[in-house]
Amino acid sequence: MALVEFTAYDDIRAALGVSIEELEDATLSLPLYDLSLTAELEEVGLDLVTAFRALPDDPGTFTDIQRRFDSALRLFATYAVASHLTVSLPLFSPKEITDGKAGLTRYAQDPYKATISAVNAMFDRQRQRLVDSYATLQTLSTASRTFPRMFSNVVSSTDPVTGT
Repeated sequence: MALVEFTAYDDIRAALGVSIEELEDATLSLPLYDLSLTAELEEVGLDLVTAFRALPDDPGTFTDIQRRFDSALRLFATYAVASHLTVSLPLFSPKEITDGKAGLTRYAQDPYKATISAVNAMFDRQRQRLVDSYATLQTLSTASRTFPRMFSNVVSSTDPVTGT
């Protein structure tokens, strides 16, 4: 499973409020983040990824329920990875980068408390939205299944009342 199937690196950076210089694509493409997202998605449903991949190729043909599920999964993926990255946010986001003597200054205190709280709150909110939309999608797909007919009516060749 590839992280970029569900979210974009720029979306993750935007959720954290960092730039590409602070959090590079090479870092986000590490297997750690793919595995972390996979674990989070499996917590919601073991066949969640299968349901996502079964959506029509053209988003213009999505039903309202499919559209909600698609957007919920994509937002959840963004905030799941961002939430995982909040642990190291103070380490990869320097206070000041200077070019004169190749210096780097980190924050002495944690100015990211508000960012971390906001990202974790959005993670929780988007997780619940994904759970709800996935349940709705599953209910709809279960209800629309056709089952084989076990019984049917048969017209008799004789009239049971008159016997003819």
